Amino acid sequence: MDASNENIIIVKDLTKIYGSEYSVGGRKFGRRVVGARDVSFSIRRGEIFGFLGPNGAGKTTVMRSMLDYLKLDSGVISIFGLDHHRDYLEVRRRMGFLPGDLALYDEYSGNELIDFFNFYRPVDPVFLSELRKIFRVDLSLKTKSLSKGNRQQLGIILALASKPELVLLDEPTVGLDPLMSVSLHGLLRRLKEEGTTIFLSSHDLYEVQSVCDRIGIIKNGEMILIEDVAELVSKYLQNIRVKFKGETPSIEVFSSITNILSVSKNNDDSYSFHIKEDINPLIRFLSTMNIEKLSVEDASLEEIFLQYYK
Repeated sequence: MDASNENIIIVKDLTKIYGSEYSVGGRKFGRRVVGARDVSFSIRRGEIFGFLGPNGAGKTTVMRSMLDYLKLDSGVISIFGLDHHRDYLEVRRRMGFLPGDLALYDEYSGNELIDFFNFYRPVDPVFLSELRKIFRVDLSLKTKSLSKGNRQQLGIILALASKPELVLLDEPTVGLDPLMSVSLHGLLRRLKEEGTTIFLSSHDLYEVQSVCDRIGIIKNGEMILIEDVAELVSKYLQNIRVKFKGETPSIEVFSSITNILSVSKNNDDSYSFHIKEDINPLIRFLSTMNIEKLSVEDASLEEIFLQYYK
């Protein structure tokens, strides 16, 4: 089997409900909150998979379930072909994790934490030396004296020091300066080329678009989209700008084209169209008109994401 097509992570019908409801004398008490409902996806070896959704959408529930921090109500999670619960020690040994709510032992230095982690997941000394050069945090200092950005750099080092087969990163660039973020992105791309599988949860849509191969979008605990980033950006939402020769038409003449999300007239009398999916109906309509200039641009991932959450 082609290793590039091997699924490292398989999540099938993951469901997690928090709380419970009960009735007494016809009155309801308690509350049930859907953390995740029938969530399914898979991630291939050597792939960077971006996981998107606003706060409360279910991202943390899914990630904590994959790590076996939460007991599932139903569903199956397979990692490296192993059961995520029964074989959790073996799974953890081969995985690196950076939590979004990173907590470190205040009285330990960075070097002491690396040594501590080395007992459970042996570090790769050559790669650790490289990480020390990339990230500027002083590992001789106790973590309680570190700034937020330096603590984040230490968290990244701890997640990657063993050069694991699989890395789960929750908001990895929070607190990092722009140059350090760029360095991290370059490192993730290189690890991907070497076969590392990366699961990246982020609110930074530019980050996701620049490094991820595919994305999954979760909304209200349910996966609403899984798509290749390049294909999603090129086919789903496009921006078209048109300048007409002579008299410009009124906006109303375009109302019959159902996949136009919005149309506006610019100061130079050109028109800007936001198109969902197929642009051909608009192009055919425009072919009957006198066009001076026309340009088509792919929308950003941010624009696409916002359309799903409207």
